[in-house]
Amino acid sequence: MKKYLILMGSLFIVLTALVACAQTNAATPPLPMTATSDAAAYWGKVAAAKQAYTAGRFDEAASLAREAAGLNPADNAAWNLLEEAAVASAGDDYLKNLPAGRYRIKPLNFVANQVNGTKYFILDVREPDEFAAGHIEGAINIPLRQLGDNISRLPENKSAPMVVYCHTQKRATHVLVVLREMGYTNIYNLEGGIVGYQDWIDNNPLPTPGPTPTFEPEGPSC
Repeated sequence: MKKYLILMGSLFIVLTALVACAQTNAATPPLPMTATSDAAAYWGKVAAAKQAYTAGRFDEAASLAREAAGLNPADNAAWNLLEEAAVASAGDDYLKNLPAGRYRIKPLNFVANQVNGTKYFILDVREPDEFAAGHIEGAINIPLRQLGDNISRLPENKSAPMVVYCHTQKRATHVLVVLREMGYTNIYNLEGGIVGYQDWIDNNPLPTPGPTPTFEPEGPSC
């Protein structure tokens, strides 16, 4: 009888444990279900961001990609899309607000403004040997590919008047776009580069102080 009671007690304990375990499992959803739900939300956000990006709604795409990245920071799809949308948004803003003159200043305007007292920060983005062979007086030489390593040499005031030039204008155009996107609001590309500048200096008298010539609209050019 004693053995029977001990056996029944043991069975009761085991059954009680099994019931408690079943109740616990019923109250807590399986992990794969939760993971699947999160994954669906994540990829849904990524898909919506891609759709907005394709439609040219870059700010919306960036916002959706940022939300997706918050759901799954370990996956690169949202982060890559966020970077693409941010770059596209900046580029779209730059192109839509590009003035007729495309931020170019003619040698005449540049020299006349200096005569009238404008203190330009003049940036020469050619190579050191080109700079040594001849440059505009007062220019600072930072070669094109070294710009990122020399940001500290640029004006702290991003609204300070700046002119960037190279040999004929091509390299300076790349620098102009980058600096504009970095927030320098008063920077211009010297039209024709140092070649155009020197040609103008050689064939024109220096202007005298007086009304500064205004920027002239430009016709189509490549």
